[in-house]
Amino acid sequence: MLILGLSHIALNTPDIERSTSRLALLGYTTRFDEPDLENHPTKSALLERYQRRHHIRSLGAPGGMSIELLDHGHTGGMQSADLIPVFQSPEPLAGWQTLSRDCLPLTQEAWKRLEATLNAPLEVIYDPELMLIFVWFRASGASGLFGCLMPSLNVDASKEILSSLRFRPDAASGLWSLLSPIPALQARLVPIEYCDHPNWILRSPLDAAGSPCIALVARGSGQPHLPMLSAHGEHSESFALMVNNRSLKITLVRSEHGPVIELVEPIT
Repeated sequence: MLILGLSHIALNTPDIERSTSRLALLGYTTRFDEPDLENHPTKSALLERYQRRHHIRSLGAPGGMSIELLDHGHTGGMQSADLIPVFQSPEPLAGWQTLSRDCLPLTQEAWKRLEATLNAPLEVIYDPELMLIFVWFRASGASGLFGCLMPSLNVDASKEILSSLRFRPDAASGLWSLLSPIPALQARLVPIEYCDHPNWILRSPLDAAGSPCIALVARGSGQPHLPMLSAHGEHSESFALMVNNRSLKITLVRSEHGPVIELVEPIT
């Protein structure tokens, strides 16, 4: 199996239009929209509440990682801790609410390492339009989703999974990057220790609030051996799906020490 790059970071929302308008202020535009897409029955075990159809909208921005907004007809109450977005922009948006650091499922030591990794003063933000808690830092000339935190109960195992997916660490900072000559396919993750928190859910369902899934463009996912499955006993399911007039093979991997991993492979 070959990982070619990022497809998108999934972001659940009960109001796709409202979320689209908000992300537009960070430079995002719509790449395609599927308001009545099949929700394949194979996914039912990964959802809190399954329904036959769902709405997805793909967004891209020059300075940010690609996002897919999803409305499953249900969004869980607690935000997913599997991926915590890290946004950047020159200035905060109007309406952003600053929260204390103890609102995130991270220890103080993890916070110190995170600030060293990102080399910037960090703030915890709640956006009432996105209905999302995330980390933000000020960056001149760049806006959008910079990366995601990847809290884990076993950071070493999470790093092994990232390595098998062609992510590579920066030895100095600890930031893991999926590099590609195409900016839209690049991704950045920070594996970090998870601290139990009453408002966050780890190993969350696909319809949890926030971001429970990263999708990667793959080739050769039909081979019987998936590297990230061998060492940690994860489970995977595959199905065919027509999205944006393209026939795709979708493989969903329930990671033991990280988010749900979606492998997206064009069927030729």
